[in-house]
Amino acid sequence: MTTSKFNPAAAKSAKSQQGVAIITMLLIAALATTLVMAMIGRQSRLQAEIVAQFQQDQIAEYDRGSEYFAMAALKADSDDNNRSDHPNEYWAQPFPAFPVPGGTIAPTLRDAQARFNLNSLIKNNQVDPVNLRFFKQLLTQLAISVELADSLVDWLDPDSLPTGSSGAEDDYYLRQNPAYRCANRSLSTYSELRLVRGFTSDLLRQLAPYVTVLPSSARTLNVNFLSPGLLEALVPGLSPGNALELLQRRPADGWESVAEFLDNPVFASADTDTRTVLQQILSIESNYFELYTRIRFGKSERLQWSLISRKDGQLKMIASERNPLWVPDNEAALMGDTGSDKEE
Repeated sequence: MTTSKFNPAAAKSAKSQQGVAIITMLLIAALATTLVMAMIGRQSRLQAEIVAQFQQDQIAEYDRGSEYFAMAALKADSDDNNRSDHPNEYWAQPFPAFPVPGGTIAPTLRDAQARFNLNSLIKNNQVDPVNLRFFKQLLTQLAISVELADSLVDWLDPDSLPTGSSGAEDDYYLRQNPAYRCANRSLSTYSELRLVRGFTSDLLRQLAPYVTVLPSSARTLNVNFLSPGLLEALVPGLSPGNALELLQRRPADGWESVAEFLDNPVFASADTDTRTVLQQILSIESNYFELYTRIRFGKSERLQWSLISRKDGQLKMIASERNPLWVPDNEAALMGDTGSDKEE
């Protein structure tokens, strides 16, 4: 009988191979687990992206529905051949939030010519002296430096010559960090005003209830939607109490002419220059309207601003902006804090 001898080296090699095999198996298991977890994570992210995209698509459809609703209301008003636009018309009434599958839609339609159009400072490539005078009166009324009017005029007018001591053209803006050029054209949105020399975010919030950005052809304020603050700026020396009292005496169907409005005793002492400004800048009709649409769908929420033009009975959506800088008071109250995810 042959007896085999124990080989320590062979035994050690076998144990070493077993250890390598175990380690290899563990590495393979760890790699497989990592791959599986990565696939699960990727699938979860893909699923979340699909859900988010679906929500965005649905919100966009609801926003278009709100725009159609607003334009239908304005078209009905146009078909009635009303002489003036005023707060007691159907389109100007507060609309309730409409329930829709998965959420709500809350539209707010406003007269865009209830505020001063900054683009109206320029007419035929030149400064409009009447509108410039009013804008400076408004700045004074709000305790804001009138020198800001110079930098805004330079942003709007087509030339490259600084206006006054506070004007700003390319020479100023190219020295900023980052550098950019003066637009030398009309403002596209109200937010663009932050690019203009001297106009800070805080200043924009202060001005927002009184000014807006419309096509430069919109050169008048609808007297039937004037706020007391704008009226005080229009008539230097007019007390807040008198301004409020005058607007509270507005006829139920609005003033039917600017002359009827100016026939009020508070204007008896107005000088010729003031009357010239009032006659040029006031109107009883509106051609531009703002639609604020708050949409809640699932956990998402969007506030959309849309600008609608109405001319000769024809309506057109001409601009839009998500989450606008300024929101009307009643819409701000509706927004609230619901804990939902607001879009940026």
